[in-house]
Amino acid sequence: MKFFAGLSTFVVLALAPAHGTAQDTSNDKPNVTVATVASQQSGDRGSYVGRVQAVSTVDLQARIEGILEQRNFTEGGLVKKGDVLYVIEKGLYEASVDSAKATLEGAQATLKNSTVELERQKFLLDKGDVAQSAYDSAAATVGVDQSNVDQAKASLDTANINLGYTEIHAPIDGRISKSNIDVGNLVNSNSGTLATITSVDPIYVSFYMGERDLIADREQGLIGADSAALKVSLTMANGDAYASTGSVSYVGTAVEEGSDTVEIRATFDNPDNILIPGQFVNVVVAEAKPQQVLVVPQSAVQLDSKGHFVYLVDSAGKIERQDVKLGRQTAGLWEVSSGLKEGEKVVVQGLQRVSPGVAVNATELKQ
Repeated sequence: MKFFAGLSTFVVLALAPAHGTAQDTSNDKPNVTVATVASQQSGDRGSYVGRVQAVSTVDLQARIEGILEQRNFTEGGLVKKGDVLYVIEKGLYEASVDSAKATLEGAQATLKNSTVELERQKFLLDKGDVAQSAYDSAAATVGVDQSNVDQAKASLDTANINLGYTEIHAPIDGRISKSNIDVGNLVNSNSGTLATITSVDPIYVSFYMGERDLIADREQGLIGADSAALKVSLTMANGDAYASTGSVSYVGTAVEEGSDTVEIRATFDNPDNILIPGQFVNVVVAEAKPQQVLVVPQSAVQLDSKGHFVYLVDSAGKIERQDVKLGRQTAGLWEVSSGLKEGEKVVVQGLQRVSPGVAVNATELKQ
């Protein structure tokens, strides 16, 4: 009886480890984190570094000589087209206008007299009282007097133009720089730039797009010969999004050989003068024709000699390799053009512990 009791105890002890081993085998499944393949609307096509540029920049210069008498603007402020910004002394040019007027009036009076004389010579010639030469001489005098009148008119026009140059007006709306020459100095056409006006609304943002992207956009009709359907948004240096979107208004005519890129220029409204010429901004080109696309986290995508692939977890909880074709990479996600279906589970963490056919314990990725 003692023998059988001992044997019974041995059997129980022998069975216990076997039960424990089976439980450990179940726990040996590697733990992985999976994400569900989802669809979303295609968003931004990519981002670029852009630089803000003025639509127009005008250097103000003196066109006549004289003392600079007035400066009628605040340096760095806004000016409107037509504003009088500088005034150069007028006296000399007003006198030139008066002199030209007097010369014109004298020439007109002389022409009037010679015209009357020509008419008288014509009357006498018709009666046969004077020779033809007398009439011809009177006609020649009228011609000379008429040319004197024309020359006097041109001189008056020139004098008025020069008088107009004593006031320097703003040719565009914009923000004006500091003044390079102070009131009281003598200025002339050799004095250089007095100040510079830079237009601020609307305003350009210039960036460079890869040649391949540009070709694709042309093939899709998004960029034509005279227009473009692409919309552009901006992110400022402080991380804030610019309030309005812009439209592509210029596509470069040649590829930059050093970078294989093409200059693109977008036009933005800038009523609050937030965009300043010369500053850098982050440019995002929006998808012109958004579509529903499948996306997976970037961490799920692997690459080997055969190409890109992901590890799926099938309905039995086993790993399956799936080759995929990828689209664009945006915001931590890969767009998948083929190879996956919405709702499938892809491994995003624990990839180093799995291979095709391995059973796993899968946990859904927390969003």
